[in-house]
Amino acid sequence: MAYLLSVPVLVVVLMLQLAVFSQMPLLYGTSDLVLLALLAWSLHERSSNAWFWALVGGALVSIISAMPFGAPLIIYLVIVLGVRLVNRRMLEFPILGMLLATIVATFFQHFSEIVVLFVDGRSFPFSQSIVLVTLPSVLLNLLFAIPMYALINELARWVYPVEVQI
Repeated sequence: MAYLLSVPVLVVVLMLQLAVFSQMPLLYGTSDLVLLALLAWSLHERSSNAWFWALVGGALVSIISAMPFGAPLIIYLVIVLGVRLVNRRMLEFPILGMLLATIVATFFQHFSEIVVLFVDGRSFPFSQSIVLVTLPSVLLNLLFAIPMYALINELARWVYPVEVQI
């Protein structure tokens, strides 16, 4: 069931990101709702298909992004790998885990994108990109992290219902 839900959920999240949230930048930074959805799904203790969600999300973002094709896919897969590795340690405080994962993942994503664009031959000032794009993006992602976690957590509870023992 979670495999079937990944495509429509991530398409809707991507459409919201492109149509609504990209029109509300802070300096030059915008929020990445696909990243937040992947983080929230990866942090849920019963989700076993976070890799598939990362593949779908990365493929969708690769199609619409100006980044070299496949770069968002690899970045999202590495982020999901990192979250899944430390997920067992964050189960006691999932909201705190979501906030910490959001900060680390956003910095990793932006740093990776800067490296990919540099290798691709596009040069720009590193310090300005950090100050004008990355830090505002971290702030916006933190602002939307808790609502996205709540929505994805409710979706995960619907997909993976808790079995009640009588």
